Amino acid sequence: MITQRFFIATLLLLGLVAADMNAQSALSENDRSRWLSEIREYKHEFLAKDLELTREQQRDFFPLYDSMEDEVERINTETRALETKVSESKEASDLEIENASRTIFEQKRAEGQIEMTYFDKFKEILSPRQLLRLKNAERRFTQQLVKHHRRVNGKQK
Repeated sequence: MITQRFFIATLLLLGLVAADMNAQSALSENDRSRWLSEIREYKHEFLAKDLELTREQQRDFFPLYDSMEDEVERINTETRALETKVSESKEASDLEIENASRTIFEQKRAEGQIEMTYFDKFKEILSPRQLLRLKNAERRFTQQLVKHHRRVNGKQK
């Protein structure tokens, strides 16, 4: 079931990316939301299986996990917007450029602070072993998406 959902989500992703590249326009907000929702659902399934979460743990963990990811995404979006705005501005002063650069370099620290806030909340739901395995499971999820993407595009056999 996970493999089938992964395949469907990846095909959807590739279709949307191809359509975006061909049309040279951004995804509609509706398409983007649908795609992100499907990827999130697959990630939940992947993490639940990989971490061997009980149904009760899943019920308590994933709303918190999604909130954390939303906060991190908000920071990433704001940082990218600032970088784009300053990069494209011919009138940006050296100080504005330096401040934007500092924000970009500090992005990981901000993400880490958010994750540490949620770490304390996750400790109440996950076992110490599950907590230890969480970051590795996230990396494997990302690697699996990339590997599948390459396979579908014929870049890896």
